[in-house]
Amino acid sequence: MKQSENAINDLCAVSAREMRQLQEKVQVLEDVVLTVFERGTKPNSQEIRALQDFDLVSQTLAGMSDFFEKLRAHNEEVGIADLEHASESVTLEKLRKRLRTQSDPAEV
Repeated sequence: MKQSENAINDLCAVSAREMRQLQEKVQVLEDVVLTVFERGTKPNSQEIRALQDFDLVSQTLAGMSDFFEKLRAHNEEVGIADLEHASESVTLEKLRKRLRTQSDPAEV
């Protein structure tokens, strides 16, 4: 398999993994919001902690957008899809590490 094919495979793997994690977080957030709304009271401390994941989801989406923009620009410039180079602009350290590896995201 050529290096560019490996890079594309890696890109697809890390992107799919990140999107699945975001989907899971959004599902939890949706459940919390519906519970609080149906109950009609203020969220309790556990629910407030869960709702703080809205910020994490937003930051992760922004990081992924920056990553893909840098990846596209670098690929146009030099013809290589370099995941490590593209991840340099990602400010969330854990996301940056996950974007650089094909390993199990639980390891990072």
